[in-house]
Amino acid sequence: MKLTTDAEKAINENGLYKNLIESCREGLILYDKKKKTILLINDRASQVITDNYCVESSKISDIIFAEILPALTEENTAELEINDNFINVRSISSGEYMWIFLADFSNITQIKAVSEKLLKLNDELLNTFNTHSDDTLLITDGNGIIEFAGEQIINTCDVSSDFFYGKSVYDMEQQNIFYPSVCVKVLKTKAPQAVIQTTKTGEEVVAVGSPVFNSKGAIEKVLSVTRNYSTQLEISKMIAELQISSITSDTSRDENIDNIVTCNDKMFEIKTLIKMIAPTKATVLINGETGTGKGLIAKYIHKLSDRKNQPFIVVNCGSLSHSIIESELFGYEEGSFTGASKGGKVGLIESANNGTLFLDEISELPMLQQVKLLHVLQERTLTHVGGTESIDLDIRIIAATNKSLDEQVSIGEFREDLYYRLNVIPIHIPPLRKRKEDIPLLANYFFKANCNIYNKKMQLSSSVLTSLSQHPWPGNIRQLQNTIERLVLTTSKPIITASDLPDDLRIDDSTDPIKVERVMKLDEAISSLEKNLISMALDEYGTTVRVAEALGVNQSTVSRKIHQYGLKNTQKTD
Repeated sequence: MKLTTDAEKAINENGLYKNLIESCREGLILYDKKKKTILLINDRASQVITDNYCVESSKISDIIFAEILPALTEENTAELEINDNFINVRSISSGEYMWIFLADFSNITQIKAVSEKLLKLNDELLNTFNTHSDDTLLITDGNGIIEFAGEQIINTCDVSSDFFYGKSVYDMEQQNIFYPSVCVKVLKTKAPQAVIQTTKTGEEVVAVGSPVFNSKGAIEKVLSVTRNYSTQLEISKMIAELQISSITSDTSRDENIDNIVTCNDKMFEIKTLIKMIAPTKATVLINGETGTGKGLIAKYIHKLSDRKNQPFIVVNCGSLSHSIIESELFGYEEGSFTGASKGGKVGLIESANNGTLFLDEISELPMLQQVKLLHVLQERTLTHVGGTESIDLDIRIIAATNKSLDEQVSIGEFREDLYYRLNVIPIHIPPLRKRKEDIPLLANYFFKANCNIYNKKMQLSSSVLTSLSQHPWPGNIRQLQNTIERLVLTTSKPIITASDLPDDLRIDDSTDPIKVERVMKLDEAISSLEKNLISMALDEYGTTVRVAEALGVNQSTVSRKIHQYGLKNTQKTD
């Protein structure tokens, strides 16, 4: 795409963005009507002109002035026939600028839709689209009637983009063309939304939607974009179903970019947000209880950024002594204080230059160092302790805390100006008790990893997973990880059962009555209970011998009942 300084100014004034222009599948020309000059020609426009007129790129401007501009009628549309080929030309005026679209004749419908929508999108829509410029775009009016659907939608919904025009997103959701509809959620909540969406073809995509309000505060339009994460979602589900059957050592796991194990909707939203902001330099503030994985999230952001091959420096602000924290963070010059190393020392902040600085427990940073950190964030420079030279910095800062910085600001423990500098992209990680569906997934993940590390061949019974899922986990993921490691190391049996759990993790079901959901024949109730007991025992103990011991019956009885009830003994046989 060719772009002049004037074009940059024009694009900014009109609220348009480079990514939108570059991603346009049709030829696009920006023309300054006042100066009568061409400001921009994207690659597709160059291709259309050179292919049809058989000219060199240096002659493109001559063709525009001689053939294309004069051909535009008062209706701002024209069809040019060159060498038996047809070019459709359409223009839209915007103040002193004119946008000219070029397309093959066969693409008139699509280019008409694109051109009509392009200049109607306001800043909020374009900012969202700029983030998702490679994804499928869908635009509805304030009632959920679809006005535009991008061509890529055919890949996920198995219908043409023209199919959607004039249809309601409520109907599309009801017909399972895509479900749930993020546009419906936006219309209901009047706020941006993100959902995991299943399409007609069975693919799963992440859909993000934003409302656009008119001057009266009513929703005028809804913009949604979708990104196909079906492979990633499928892998997560397979991991849950197969109980992480192929995990290598803890060391190799650290080399993986995406080792955030989850099937929780909120965590998927966080991962989607991270994919949006990782390539930028924006400062990130991660909040979450102790043990929720704030450091893992920070490392994930770094690995997805263009700084992934640069330093990732971790600073635990709570573990640094107040007497040395300034020199450790900012470095010092030789002789700046008693005991200073000869030649001075580079500080942790400077060590992260060109990379990422992760400030964990940022709320513990003393007030004096908060002032200096604010200067680093504002000026992107620092000065060594005892030094005078200003050092330029190019760092991405990620901070984390398990405290509410809002509250810390209100009680005077944290600088308000620093808080706002850090809180550019806030990420709140939910505690494990609020993502219970992840507990079995994580437990299996840590179990298989520890079995590999300690060379153990063991199994984890479903009764253990049931007990773990009902625990509140005040220490969150870290506590769960430590618990699983302890079970692997201290259990001598080949199958870890609920009886091996620590007392505080066991479910006290000694007084729980057997629950019956409906009135039934007595023999039917006995058979149902018998079947469930044998199935549960098989899952927990694995062999018919152990099942017989646990139920207090003969092994032959267990074998006969397994056959009678059609149960599958998937564990090892005797």
